[in-house]
Amino acid sequence: MLFAQMSARSAELTALAIKRLRAEIPAYAQLDPETLAPATRRTIDQLMRVLAEGRDLTADELAVFTAHGETRGRQGIPVTEMFRGWRLAVRIAIDQVVATGRRLGIGDSQLLGLTNELLALTDTAILAVARGHIDADFERTRHDQQRRADLVRGILFGTLGPAEIRVQVERYGLDSDREYRAIRARPHPELPADQVARQLEHTPSGDRPHGLLALVDGDIAGVVDHMPAREIETAVGIGPPARLDRMEPSFRSATRAMATAEAFERTGVYELADLGLLPAVLADTEVGDELVRRYLTPLGRNDSAAALLDTVAHYLGNGMRVDNTAKEMGLHTNTVRYRLRRFQDLTGIDLTDPDRALEAWWALQRRRLSRER
Repeated sequence: MLFAQMSARSAELTALAIKRLRAEIPAYAQLDPETLAPATRRTIDQLMRVLAEGRDLTADELAVFTAHGETRGRQGIPVTEMFRGWRLAVRIAIDQVVATGRRLGIGDSQLLGLTNELLALTDTAILAVARGHIDADFERTRHDQQRRADLVRGILFGTLGPAEIRVQVERYGLDSDREYRAIRARPHPELPADQVARQLEHTPSGDRPHGLLALVDGDIAGVVDHMPAREIETAVGIGPPARLDRMEPSFRSATRAMATAEAFERTGVYELADLGLLPAVLADTEVGDELVRRYLTPLGRNDSAAALLDTVAHYLGNGMRVDNTAKEMGLHTNTVRYRLRRFQDLTGIDLTDPDRALEAWWALQRRRLSRER
C-alpha cells in the first residue's frame, strides 16, 4: 500500500529529485530540468511498481535502468556524478518512505523492513544503470575518436576546406591562422599507439601543446605546434610548418621521413633533410638495384666479400678516415687499407673520386635495405 501510494506520486517525486540533483550536483545543474525528467520519471515509476508488487526486477525492467545509465552518459554526466545523484535520489526515496509510512501509521520495525527492500532493489538497479553508462561512454568515446580521426585525415590529406577546418578545430583548441607541423609515427608491440601519442604530445616544459593526433592507417598522425623530443623508440617523421588548410605537402614529407627512418631501422624524430640521401635510396629502387648488380653482386656472398663490404661501409660512414674506421671496427689500420684496396681492385671503384664513392655508398645502402627486408 505504501509503495502504491508513492507510485501515484511519481510526478511529485520526480520534480523533488530533480530539484535536489540540480541544487547539489554541478553536472546536473548544467542540464535543463526537462532534459532530466523523462529518465528520472521512468526510474521512479519502475522502482515503486516493483516494490508495490513485492517481487524482483525482470530483464525488461532492468533494461529500463540500463537505458537510464545510457541517457546520463550521453548527456555527459560523469559516472561519479551519476552515482552521487543516485545516492541522493535513494536518500530522498527513503525519506519519503518514512514520511508516508508514518502518515499511514506504519510501525518503525515495518518501516525498517520496507526501507531495506528499497535499498536491496536499488542496489540491483544501480548495476544496470552502471552498465548503461559504461556502454554510452564507450560509444561516445568511439564516436569522438572517429570524429577526431576524420578531422585529422581531412587536414592531412587536404580534403577539408579552410572554412570547415576553422569550425572543426576550435573545439580542440587549435588556431586555424597558425602554422603547425604534420607528424607521423609508427607504433609497434613494444611501443603501442597510446604511448606513442603521449610521447609526441610531451614537451620539456611540461605544458600540454596545441596539437591534434589520431590513429590514421595504423599510425599515429596529426599536427603539432612543437618539435617533439628526439628520444623516442620508434620511427617518427615530421614535416615543415604550414597552415592547417595547406598541410598535405607537410604530411607527405613527414610520411616519407618516417618510412625512410623505419626502413633503415632508425628511431627518433626526423625531418626529411635529416636523412640525407636515404629517402632517395628507398624511393629509387632501380638505381640502387643497378648499382648493387654492377658493383656488389660480382663479389659474391662469402665471408671475405662480407668483410670487404663491411669495411667500406664503416669507412664511408667515418668520413673516409682510415684511423677512425680501424678504431670503430677494432682492426689494424693496415688491415683496413688492405680491404679498401681489395674492394677497389675487384669493383673498379676509386673511392677517392666523390662520384664513385657516392655510388659505392648508394649500393651499400641499397644492399642493407634489401637484407633488412
